[in-house]
Amino acid sequence: MKMRSVIALLLSVVTIIASFTLGSCTSQKPKIQLSYDDQIKEDNSFNNNLFYRNDLVIPVADPSVIHITDKDSSEYGYYYCYGTNSTTSFIAYRSKDLVTWENVSDLKGFPVFYPPDDNFAYDTLWAPEVIYDESDGKYYMFYSGNNRYKQDVDSWAVMIGLAVADEPYGPFVPYVDATHNAKTTLFDDEKIMAAARRTLPDAGPLWTCIDPHPFVAPDGTKYLIFTADRAGKYQKTQIWGIKMKSWGEPDYDTLTQLTKTGYYTVDGEEINPAEGKNNNINEGSFIYIHKKSDGTYRYILVLSINSYRDKSYCVIQAVADNPLGPYRKLTEEEGGIILSTDHMSWDFISGPGHNSFIRVGDEMFIVYHAHIDREKGGSERAIAIDRVCITTNDKGEEVLYVNGPTWSLQPRPVLYSDYKNIASDAKVSATNGSNVEALTDGLLSLYKQSFVKEFETDKTTTITLDFGDYREITGLMIYNSKNYEKAFPEVTNIEFDFVNDELPNGAIAYINNLKFNWKMYKNEYADEMRPGGSAVAIFNPLKVKQIRITFKLPMTRPEDIQLMDDQGYIIDQTSVALSEIVVLGK
Repeated sequence: MKMRSVIALLLSVVTIIASFTLGSCTSQKPKIQLSYDDQIKEDNSFNNNLFYRNDLVIPVADPSVIHITDKDSSEYGYYYCYGTNSTTSFIAYRSKDLVTWENVSDLKGFPVFYPPDDNFAYDTLWAPEVIYDESDGKYYMFYSGNNRYKQDVDSWAVMIGLAVADEPYGPFVPYVDATHNAKTTLFDDEKIMAAARRTLPDAGPLWTCIDPHPFVAPDGTKYLIFTADRAGKYQKTQIWGIKMKSWGEPDYDTLTQLTKTGYYTVDGEEINPAEGKNNNINEGSFIYIHKKSDGTYRYILVLSINSYRDKSYCVIQAVADNPLGPYRKLTEEEGGIILSTDHMSWDFISGPGHNSFIRVGDEMFIVYHAHIDREKGGSERAIAIDRVCITTNDKGEEVLYVNGPTWSLQPRPVLYSDYKNIASDAKVSATNGSNVEALTDGLLSLYKQSFVKEFETDKTTTITLDFGDYREITGLMIYNSKNYEKAFPEVTNIEFDFVNDELPNGAIAYINNLKFNWKMYKNEYADEMRPGGSAVAIFNPLKVKQIRITFKLPMTRPEDIQLMDDQGYIIDQTSVALSEIVVLGK
């Protein structure tokens, strides 16, 4: 939608005269209609200085992202994204803000890793992960590929390899030491099989594995976790972990099974219904290390389940007190599913999974892939990002929570934006309704089965955000409910108490009937929401002390989103729920 054809609100004497329309007075303050942009565009464009949107344009699967912290590197400050994009080599993308990416391999003129002719992996190059080691200034790439030298044993001989480079863009070359060269895999066949058979006596004849993830524990110990691919008679993929004496030398005595596909724990027999009866897959693992308030650490194992080609591919979490477990997968009620299509009920996302986490300033983001074909899925995937936080579930446990997956406008990473969300700095109240604290808790209400609450009211209400002092703001995002029947068609009224040099005693700027983009945020095939959408107002910066947001109930919905009772009669909407309020300010 175009900028409202009301008079623009500016800060000089001339522009005040030219661009204010004075209305009635409230408490002797002039009331001024505010010009704003609601970001509803026919071409779906948006203000990319304030927002990002997951339009799935970077064609990478199994993404792994690192931040280049080596100040001696020409790439210092960049974020590098590695992943699966060709079965015979690897390329990388880089970004300064985690939003806009460029193909660094095209810029440099060579792939990140192209295996030499005698390399053990000749195809099926998948899921590279790179870790920087400050002790030697090297970048280590772990990856998987089909072993040409084991084809006489099994044509499916995917194994983990190791390559090394001086720069994040490569070229990476096979890791070489006394026992490793281009022809060898990371694991010694005899040693890894002997270690595996202590847990899986029927394992073999090859230890096939994919999706390596290296990490360093707070005490400096190196670890590698990975997916044992169809190991043993059950032909299921499981997550395993091992200590590393160095990045090229596994400590085989520590090989440990971390997950059992379809079950909450490795040793337990309680079936995890979230994985489904036919799921054979636990893969794409990542360890998030959370320091608790008592100084101890909680290890959160994040992994993907179901087939990567299916819409049901999704991410779950398991928790432990030690890097190698024992881990317990959380139930859905505990927040166990952190990234999904909500049991395939959404039409705007398919197969979100195989992720990594990256810290951007004080914020944490998840980088994951999703199917480019949002309806049918398939093998073509691209990267998306969303915010992540640690929150407390209904049992009092600290767990990961993802504000996604989204296909909606979201604020840019704070580190790379002139404005940030300051809503949590305000004192929030409402004349009616419940769960006021949910309005500024930083959590988007997305899933039907979730401990994350929404603000809800069945009476006309005014929500007030009081900052106590004047703050510069330039935008407002009012996130709608995940529930179709409670989602608002528009915001009745918004008022801003503001001052400027020409109005030192203050004035009230207002917006009436702020629209919500139903065309974008409603399921195309059903009366369901595409959760994560908001009503947006962007305007010239104002110094604001208080914001008042009013919803008048009951309200009559437009014809295309009318509500009906059980007998098919059109009815008014009698309740409204909100997920979150974001105030873009300083």
